[in-house]
Parts: sequence; structure tokens; C-alpha cells
Amino acid sequence: MSGGLLAGHVADYLESLAPPWEYPGDTVDTFKAGGPDTVVTGIAVAWLPFTWALEQARDLDCSLFVTHEPTYYDHHDNREELFDLDIPSERRRMLEEWGMAVLRCHDLWDRFPEKGVTTSWGAFLGLDRLVDQGEFARVYAVEPTTARSFAETVAARTAALGQPGVHLVGDGERRVETVCIGTGAISPYLELVAQFQPDLVVCTDDGMDYWRDGAYAVDGGPPIVVVHHGVTEEPGVANLARQLQAGFPDTPVHHIEQRCMYEFIGPTTTGHEERKAGGRAIGDHPQGGRE
Repeated sequence: MSGGLLAGHVADYLESLAPPWEYPGDTVDTFKAGGPDTVVTGIAVAWLPFTWALEQARDLDCSLFVTHEPTYYDHHDNREELFDLDIPSERRRMLEEWGMAVLRCHDLWDRFPEKGVTTSWGAFLGLDRLVDQGEFARVYAVEPTTARSFAETVAARTAALGQPGVHLVGDGERRVETVCIGTGAISPYLELVAQFQPDLVVCTDDGMDYWRDGAYAVDGGPPIVVVHHGVTEEPGVANLARQLQAGFPDTPVHHIEQRCMYEFIGPTTTGHEERKAGGRAIGDHPQGGRE
């Protein structure tokens, strides 16, 4: 690109992918650090800008970090009182010092067809018989099975992203022929049940409440399989990185892979050793902050 690639060119490219839908008026898909005039030496793409992920992007000579989720612990990243805390204020100072721009791609990628968050999650689970859908939901037909067996299938797949087990709420022997999935934290169980009448709903830990949704499932509603929010969106983030690489073939694009944020601990669990063997989880920070 004549004159060099700027962060604004990347933002414009992503916005150009939006039709036929339009960005919401209060879109969060804006710059959180730096701005459109930042010269792009490389692009890092990740679900969340954890400190270790930002440091990895710096070490990869990426001056633009494209994140799906917030930078400063608030959906709109506009709560100035948060900068009274050490970590947000240090992050802002660090990004300014590095000259790194942070651009969020959330509203677009939650809605984007085929490669976006929802469809990528369905494909990751091996779901391919779409029978119904909403803006943030997909309903798939599956071969007749039980809720427990389907939950085991999900767990077998999420293990690759650091989540070796999922929660199953409700009747594990319930017959399942249709499955509904949401989009990240947008997995409102009762609304999905009312709209689609699925046999089972896959929700995220940020997208359902056990006191309400779990109770409904236990009392006879469709069973719920609960998966970590980040795990459900990681396949879509990987596709976002591929989309950017296709759009800017002469610029290095790095997908900074992230896994389940939490560990599964039991009385005999040696979780720390297993985590070291299995790779970094979403929230892990390497000693010294560098790879």
C-alpha cells in the first residue's frame, strides 16, 4: 500500500465488511489506544488484550492489536474511574510508551456470517445442519443422542482449548435432536428456549445465571451445556486473523491463541503441572512477562 499501512486502513477495511447490516450507534468497535494514524508494522489478533498478550504482540513487532473484548475492563472502555486502579493506568501508560494501537472488533465479528463468532463456534463443535437462526443464535439438528452424550462430545472438543470439562445442567438422559448455541456472552437461555424450543442449549459462563436458567433446566427445561466464554469465541477470533491476513497479505498477522481462563481443581488435582504440560491458558502470565 502506497505510503505504508495505517491502523485507520485496517479499521476501514473491517467496517467495509459490515454490509448488509450496519454498526449499532454505540458501537464499541473503536480505537482504545493509539489511533488511525499509527503506522502498522504487524497485526496481532486475540480474544482479550491480557498483559502477556500485549507483550507478545510487542515482541512480534506488532504495532496494532485487534481485540475482540475490552481493553480496560469495561464493555465501552469509557469509565475513567477505572484508571485510578494500578493495572488499567499502567496498561494505558505502557501502550503509549510502545506506540501500540488497540482496535476492537466485537460488534462486527459477533454478527459476521460464516467466519464470525457464532458460525465459527458451531463449526468447531461439528454442527453443520442449520435449521433455524437469529441475529446471535443458531439452531442445528443433530443425530438423536442424550444430553450427557452431547455434553461429552462438546468437552472432547473444548479440551483442545484448555477446557477438559463442561457443566451439564438438567436431565442428562434427555433426548436431544436440536441444539441451540448463542454468541459469546449473548446466550440468554430463557429467551432462546422461548424463541426456538430446542432440545438443548449451549450457553457460556458469562451468558447464563444458574439461579434462574439452571433452575429452569433442573425443573424440566431443556438441559444446558455451559462452556467458558473465551473458548466459544476463540475459533471465531482465529478466523478474524485469517480474514485480516487475506485483506493485508503483505503485512504479518499473528493470531495470539488463548485458552480457557480458569483451571479445574479437585482434591487430588495437579492442575499446575498439567497446565504447564498442556500450554498456556487464557489468563496465564509467563514468568517475567515474556515468552
